Amino acid sequence: MPTINPVAESGFADATSYDTHRPSYPPDAVKPFLQHLDVENVLHARILDLAAGTGKFTEILARREEDYEIIAVEPHSGMREVLEKKGLKGVKVVDGTATEMPHVESGWADAVVVAQVGLAESDGNDWKGGS
Repeated sequence: MPTINPVAESGFADATSYDTHRPSYPPDAVKPFLQHLDVENVLHARILDLAAGTGKFTEILARREEDYEIIAVEPHSGMREVLEKKGLKGVKVVDGTATEMPHVESGWADAVVVAQVGLAESDGNDWKGGS
């Protein structure tokens, strides 16, 4: 697996606090998003939730009446652990990135979502320290 930049790795180390204090997504934004992806009201649609984090958006998908089959891909072990502990119905949590998803078969998903990304693959040269 590609490595996560150390700044991102340490910045999200307290994934439980992140999950507790980060707000969820507004319900009014979810419906048109799923409509645009052609998966609203589609029973058992397969959704790949890339960079799922602690599952803020994954939770919304898992609660919907469509009974989605979801693979949540997350490279940060702490974030992934918090998401796994939620035991969300229809959700398989796997390690991976946008460029490496060994647990996801090519062409598997009906839709791919990336709700928010705060991590990046890195060779150590991209996330320069800010002022």
